[in-house]
Amino acid sequence: MQDKDGRLQLGLQGEAGEAVFDVTLQVKAGKSEELVLLGSFAHGPPGGRFLYLAWAEENGTLAQRLKIPLGGINWNDVRDSIEQQKPVVGLLVDHHPRVTSTGANIGGSRLVSWRVL
Repeated sequence: MQDKDGRLQLGLQGEAGEAVFDVTLQVKAGKSEELVLLGSFAHGPPGGRFLYLAWAEENGTLAQRLKIPLGGINWNDVRDSIEQQKPVVGLLVDHHPRVTSTGANIGGSRLVSWRVL
């Protein structure tokens, strides 16, 4: 996971072999009471926040970066998370590589299913 300073946080391996990232975001109400997520991993404008899931080459050069939209998280998720003392978890639905006509990998946005675990 890439923070605002461009540093990558390494994920952990989950029980089923999946990559797991644990990031903390703060929440506030925007001007129209919309949900706004804040923190060192929240990128983009207040109404369109996202996470960057990124890979780097061994030499540190960025290899690929995906946008993981946070727009699926709503106030009910936040309330449930606080009341149940459980995290909001995102499952990356589509992670198939996308390539250009030259065969180069490209990033882009991916669908995410958000829920309180």
